[in-house]
Amino acid sequence: MNLPEFAHPWILLLLVPLVIGTAWRFLRPAPALTVSSVDIYQPTSKSRRPFRFRVPLLLESLALAAFVVALARPQSAVEVRPVTREGIDIMLSLDFSNSMDAYDPEPGLSKAEKIRAIEAGELGDRLAVAAAQIKRFVERRPDDRIGLAIFGAESWIASPPTLDHDFLLGLVDQIDNSVLGRHERATNIAAGLATAIDALPTDDDSRRCIILITDGAHSVQDPDFTPDSAARLAASRGIAVHTIGIGSEKPFIYKNEYLRMAPDVNFRTETIESIAKTTGGRFFRAKDGPGFETVMDTIDHLETTTRVHPALILRSDLFPYPLVSGAILFGLALLLGRTVLHTIA
Repeated sequence: MNLPEFAHPWILLLLVPLVIGTAWRFLRPAPALTVSSVDIYQPTSKSRRPFRFRVPLLLESLALAAFVVALARPQSAVEVRPVTREGIDIMLSLDFSNSMDAYDPEPGLSKAEKIRAIEAGELGDRLAVAAAQIKRFVERRPDDRIGLAIFGAESWIASPPTLDHDFLLGLVDQIDNSVLGRHERATNIAAGLATAIDALPTDDDSRRCIILITDGAHSVQDPDFTPDSAARLAASRGIAVHTIGIGSEKPFIYKNEYLRMAPDVNFRTETIESIAKTTGGRFFRAKDGPGFETVMDTIDHLETTTRVHPALILRSDLFPYPLVSGAILFGLALLLGRTVLHTIA
């Protein structure tokens, strides 16, 4: 059992004069009466007052000592015990470009079969598939601080890295094609990467990484800040960037007049491959839902490290115990001193 700590230990110095005063009251001579002559008195042997008459004094002293201890504010002693867990800081950066509305059905399906699968909810577009895999990834990593950024023509932080995964999953559930307007849905990889970099903490030694998910090449030209310069920034901060190129070469477009895409799309991956190489991450290609799931499983096993989390410490005040004890002792002293142990001096 640990000894209590005191928030104001100097108050305990008041116990010194209290002990001295109590000792003096115990040892002082019995009260005497001065008379002009003792001839009329019978001599008797010296006797001390019975101890029971000193019980009220003892109780009062103990009560005062308890009050002093309460003023010093005793607290339960605590010991910080580090908890070792597997966990890192991860930012997910998700592409919200218009092409994320496309579908990537399995090869060999007819047009009618594709439409039937879409209308039955068995086949989701790229954005829906990405959201589902992000949820699955987050649920499997309870000890990681995970955040989410989205990018189109510009980029935004949906959530900084957090251990509140219920909150994060709630945000992921809100991901759909209507979050951004059509004119906002470009592919600004540089902005998406930069936003994720800025969201990661820089004040600890934990491993940090970014998972960049996109289905196209960088389409927002900015001569001052390119995907390569964003990758160099991440590398300078020790952040590994894993890039995932999602989507098949023959996407299926359904009920989307705005999205104009050729039947055969040559998805150029040089940019995101370079980002992964520059930062020490890995590039992955996911052509459909099952392939995306395999990629996320690979990253899940790839990114593990040990972090020491300090245990949550709660201090508990103990002053009510001596305070109540002192009040009881003082009340008992008053009761006994005015009843069965009453004295005239």
